[in-house]
Amino acid sequence: MTKTTIDREWQLSAHEADNDYLHHEAFRPVDKEITAVDLDSMGDIPRDIDGVYVRNGHNPIYQPRSGRYHWFDGDGMVHATTFSDGKATFRNRMVMTEGLLAEMNAGEGLYPGLRDGFAAEERLKNSSGTDVLLHNGEFKTLFSRCGQPYRLDPDDFRTLGPDDFGGSWSRGVSAHSKADERTGELIFFNYSFNSEPYMEYGVVDSDNQLSSVTNIELPGPRLPHDSWITEHYTVLHDLPLYWDPDLLAIGKKKLKFNRDMPSRFGVIPRYGSGSDIRWFECEPTYMLHTVNAWEDGDEIVAFGFKQLTPIPDIPRETPSARVQNYFLSFQFNQPRLTEYRFNLKTGQSSEHIIDQQCLEMPTINSRYLGIKNRYAYNTMAAEIPYFLMSGIQKFDLQQQLEIDRYELPKGKYMGQPVFSPRLGSQSEDDGYLISYVSDGASAEIYIWQAQTVGDGPITRIPLPQRVPGGSHAYWGNGEDIRNAQARRRNAGA
Repeated sequence: MTKTTIDREWQLSAHEADNDYLHHEAFRPVDKEITAVDLDSMGDIPRDIDGVYVRNGHNPIYQPRSGRYHWFDGDGMVHATTFSDGKATFRNRMVMTEGLLAEMNAGEGLYPGLRDGFAAEERLKNSSGTDVLLHNGEFKTLFSRCGQPYRLDPDDFRTLGPDDFGGSWSRGVSAHSKADERTGELIFFNYSFNSEPYMEYGVVDSDNQLSSVTNIELPGPRLPHDSWITEHYTVLHDLPLYWDPDLLAIGKKKLKFNRDMPSRFGVIPRYGSGSDIRWFECEPTYMLHTVNAWEDGDEIVAFGFKQLTPIPDIPRETPSARVQNYFLSFQFNQPRLTEYRFNLKTGQSSEHIIDQQCLEMPTINSRYLGIKNRYAYNTMAAEIPYFLMSGIQKFDLQQQLEIDRYELPKGKYMGQPVFSPRLGSQSEDDGYLISYVSDGASAEIYIWQAQTVGDGPITRIPLPQRVPGGSHAYWGNGEDIRNAQARRRNAGA
């Protein structure tokens, strides 16, 4: 029987009344941290699931000083479920960033919001609420505007503090930094709006020490969000969606999509310097999220979600608080799964859309990140204008076709799922897909067999608290966590 304890409660401050990311049933923040052990389930929890499912998201406690809230301003909160021997324990925890601690001490919001103009951009609070990954046996939360990562204990998810990679890095890292589970490395980039060369690129080793860093020269400030890695290379993005430079010069900001400027993808050796990068030009677009990439002879093959309309057409009568709905809705950005090829011998590039459906928020078996894989599990964009998903598509990257899908019951939505390899798994898709599923008022965990996702969930686990719509998720293999903990203990002995 599920046993639930309340670990901490707080009073949520008043927020602007017409902002859907504060008051819509899908996103309303929660006001307590809980621990729920021995979770009840409908269907047995498979005993060959071993690890932690963590999803990050935005859960604002205090309003920005201006009172104008953007979803990305919300404080980071992780919702984490630990699986072992057929049992599951759920915890949700705030990411206790320096900014949130200062606000809790003051009892009020101290920072501007993303909607407050460019002058406020450099003073934004690092909410660390965008993504999460496992590196060196700890979970690390990441910020959409390239902030310092925050370290979380893999057992109780308390915040251990900002991560400076052994004292060598006090600046930001990309929201979608990459954890190479085969080498134990963390690969990241950082960008700036106001200082050349506008991008930095680095690698952190399996002991959390910065092993390589270099400057990447860009023609101006950009807004890259993701990247690709292969076994020997990283592919960085220079895309023609950026802040209007004329307005930046007078301290204002407005997104500009330049259809006369190509998308550029820079291929750099994993431990290379900025002078080693090779740029490949493709059609103008913007890309929030990539799927996977690998080396194929002289070529790098890469899959990601190319946006057809990076800047949506917003009706003039739209209230200012709802303008962000258009930019945070895949239904308006129209992402399409696209294959890119970059030939390192000839310098030629090619691209083609391989699926015309509106999907995004992909996951793969992370053991295959950076090497050739077959299956991507993409999620279907919900019809309502928010960052919500309505089901899972299993896509065969080799045959370039959909081979299975599961659509959620009407009125339910999900975020990004994770792939959990079955203990002793023998093939790429031998495992489970796991995701939080909600109807706004309540939440569950769904578990699907990854090989037969269309058959529906084999297990549903009701949760004792709502899970607001969030951002990105990660699966931490139990063996990886235990091995890293043992390595640190031995190093300290």
